[in-house]
Amino acid sequence: MKRILSLTFALFAASAILLAADATGTWTGTFTVNGDSPEPRPALLVLKQDGDKLTGTAGPNADEQHPIEKGTIADGKITFEVAAGESIMKFALVLNGDEITGDIQRDREGEHQTAKLAVKRQK
Repeated sequence: MKRILSLTFALFAASAILLAADATGTWTGTFTVNGDSPEPRPALLVLKQDGDKLTGTAGPNADEQHPIEKGTIADGKITFEVAAGESIMKFALVLNGDEITGDIQRDREGEHQTAKLAVKRQK
């Protein structure tokens, strides 16, 4: 009986962890470009997680969304790419409950640019 209770608790705990790590949802916040323009700008992510695959869109607002490509999530680490004109923005993020934070990089016109992203899940 003790073993069955332990196994049941372990399965319940594992399922709670898996549900808590789901990135599916609408996320809003800011991204801040490192360098010349430190003013935060709006950010909106609409994400759909299916196992370790992540799809959806990203952009500054609902009117300007771009498809996510090569999206993955594993152990709370999120990576994906978004085409931005002739460059590719590469996201390396961390999911922590109802917050996602991390870095964005791209090479544009021979210049390497970086930014910080901080978004929260909308309820």
